[in-house]
Amino acid sequence: MNFPRRTGLLLILAALVATGAHFRGIEVPTLRWLYSFSAKPETYEAGSWREHQAMIIGLGFSVLMLVAGLAFLVRSFRFHWNPLTVRKMERFRSIGRGYGSYVLLVVLLVVAMADQVLVGKRALAVRYQGEWFFPAFVTKIYTANDFGMEGQDEANYRSLKEASKEGDTLVFMPPVPWDPTFDSDEWMEKPLEMENGLLREEGESELYEGFAYAYDPDEPEHLIRTARIRDGQPEGPAEVYGKDGATLGREVWEDGVKVETSVPSRYEVPDEGVWRRRTYMPLPPSLDRGHLLGTDSKGWDLLAQLYGGLQVVFKASCLYLLLTYLLGAAIGSMMGYFGGWFDLVMQRVLEVMSNVPFLLVVLIITANLGRENINLGTIMLVFCIFSWIGVAIYLRSSTFKEKARDYVSAARVLGAGTGRVIFRHILPNTISTIVTLVPFSVSTVVASLTALDFLGFGVPDTYPSWGRILNDGVENLGAPWIVTSVFVSMVVLLLLITFVGEAIREAFDPKKFTTYQ
Repeated sequence: MNFPRRTGLLLILAALVATGAHFRGIEVPTLRWLYSFSAKPETYEAGSWREHQAMIIGLGFSVLMLVAGLAFLVRSFRFHWNPLTVRKMERFRSIGRGYGSYVLLVVLLVVAMADQVLVGKRALAVRYQGEWFFPAFVTKIYTANDFGMEGQDEANYRSLKEASKEGDTLVFMPPVPWDPTFDSDEWMEKPLEMENGLLREEGESELYEGFAYAYDPDEPEHLIRTARIRDGQPEGPAEVYGKDGATLGREVWEDGVKVETSVPSRYEVPDEGVWRRRTYMPLPPSLDRGHLLGTDSKGWDLLAQLYGGLQVVFKASCLYLLLTYLLGAAIGSMMGYFGGWFDLVMQRVLEVMSNVPFLLVVLIITANLGRENINLGTIMLVFCIFSWIGVAIYLRSSTFKEKARDYVSAARVLGAGTGRVIFRHILPNTISTIVTLVPFSVSTVVASLTALDFLGFGVPDTYPSWGRILNDGVENLGAPWIVTSVFVSMVVLLLLITFVGEAIREAFDPKKFTTYQ
């Protein structure tokens, strides 16, 4: 079976399985990404617009995969490798450092695709009272009561595993039993001062910003609310808890005022409370606690965050390459083929866009949308708006040269239309020009995402991020395992990509496979 046929069948199968699994409430590793492109879709209320939006995006990706798979299948019946391409691929395999790096990258991709099988706080399988449950592979959330524990919140499977040692319950956890985000280990609480309705840390003049926890003034041990604090006031969604620790509902706050609530009226929840913040001591690597690389200052497991960050990098790279190279190749080919006024107008557009400061655009979007409303798709869309320019310029130059060759004139004489000439004849002969750019484009994505998150203008906290780990490590140099782990991960990944890029550039060098006359 040739390459296009295998690719087409794989795309069709993936689209069908992802869609079928989503509507049956099954979480298939990797394929669930299509319907969970937002950060935490499980936090959306049923029937909300954001839930429908996530489903529409997932259906869109599935349809694109089906169309692409069918296109590959149709193409496969008359597909034959170009002898020059075969020679270039053999040349690439002969470059040991580059090909070895390529194999390691494929291994990392396969590991990342294992998803919740390797990393996550939900158990892979639980045998309770003679019945089997698979929490990690279903969208249904099992509560603590479902497994004989107290509370209506989601079951803590790590605690359940500890308790199962003395009973007949079996719990099988992933090798890294921690979620990449919002899954903290032990913490310490520090009180926040309320002054004129604004929260400050003790002894600090600046207003507090970050997560805070409100306790009942009459019952100091009763947690009533968790909320994000901005400029010293609750802002955005807040979780409300009952006396038994169960979640009662959600509230929405704006400028310190509660504007919406889903808590039933029979529960009396005070708007005022004693606010505290939680601080987490970075823990060094520990086998007993299951932190193989330690934790950061929030108590989040570093290995889980690095793994989640790697998944984000692969997702971002796929989106970036798909959007950037499709748009750049199409516009660049048309500029080179048509020339004239179309080429002149597009050149002016490219000149204007290439002088727009990318970071300023990100700052404006973040400020207007709010960081919590930005997802990975938004960031990558901004990336792609500016990144296709380089691809278009390369293709424009190559198309100018190719359209003057005899095979293009022959295709026109035989009656080939403009689209067929550009995309069927010229583009395959110019594509090698931009193939060498692909690995270095991936390096750009990795570095740019990390830099944006390090500066605080990237994806929200609900996404695992290498840049956020790096920032936390710089602020906690007394815990060297934080900055060391992310630094080593970044260096290794960027080196592998660079070695692959160098090998591809050497293998596709036209001087080695072309005779000029």
